Amino acid sequence: MTLRTAALLAAAMMLFAGCAKPGKKVVTVTGTVTYNGQPLKSGIVKFQAPNGDFATAPIGPNGQFIMTDVVPGEQKVGYVGGPVSSGSSDGSKTASAERPVAVPGKFGDPQTSGVTVTVPDAGGTATVTVELK
Repeated sequence: MTLRTAALLAAAMMLFAGCAKPGKKVVTVTGTVTYNGQPLKSGIVKFQAPNGDFATAPIGPNGQFIMTDVVPGEQKVGYVGGPVSSGSSDGSKTASAERPVAVPGKFGDPQTSGVTVTVPDAGGTATVTVELK
């Protein structure tokens, strides 16, 4: 490699390195989703940041969730219900599923739910409780 080729290659690498966008800060959030004080046993919780970024996570049997790649700051929250349990894939009968909690439809859209949480900027794992009212 000639000195000229090496210099051009180094200049091109510095130019491309300067074009990279800095990564945005994201954190992991753990929490519990409740409705009227009772943990929801299934469904999906949605967070939406003011800039439009969103993250979703499934809700476990105790109302708990783990959500990754959440932008810190104020988040609007939505909830979409789901089955409390599912049947067997082999077609056998299983114990009847609990009846899902009836949550008003306004909670399905973070823009209309009226529920917000603040995700701390500290990084790592932040714990939040989402109370749908």
